Amino acid sequence: MRLKHIPNALSLTRLLLCVPLAILAPFSILYIVLFAIACVTDSLDGQFARRIKNAKSELGATLDSIADICLVIVIVFAIMPKMQLWGWLWITYICVLSLKVTVSTGIGLIRFREFISLHTLSFKALVIVLFSYPLLYYFIGAGTFINVFSTVLICCALLVVIEEILIISLLNKPARNITSIFAVRGLNQASGL
Repeated sequence: MRLKHIPNALSLTRLLLCVPLAILAPFSILYIVLFAIACVTDSLDGQFARRIKNAKSELGATLDSIADICLVIVIVFAIMPKMQLWGWLWITYICVLSLKVTVSTGIGLIRFREFISLHTLSFKALVIVLFSYPLLYYFIGAGTFINVFSTVLICCALLVVIEEILIISLLNKPARNITSIFAVRGLNQASGL
């Protein structure tokens, strides 16, 4: 395998790991190991894509976004129901996830005729926290702390989704690796559209 294919292989590995993670019993040792591997691949694929010559690609960016969404879906539908969370938290997170998938993706499809999933700094931070969530639960267990942490996580996720919707609405042309809402103006000026 050529070095430039490593990032795509890592994203594909994360995507494939979603299958056993959706089927296995959450919080078993095997589950936690596979989940940790999936999280590590998320961290490494982008780093390798930026550091290896000719490794960045549209396919890789799309594959990374799809793998991220699939892993988030596993967290929401396979892990969260087993976490003894306050009921409204799970429902609220499904609503926020639905908002991201329908509105954000819909605006991207309508405006640019392509699937757009942004990799803003706030999104990257949210993914790190979200992926640490089941591991944190595994070591701490149920209780008030995990519910309060979940509430903060949902509020942060909502802010990230709102930022993504605003960015996609304001951009003149698609740009997946925009850092934040504050970079839109400069990017639009640079594109000259």
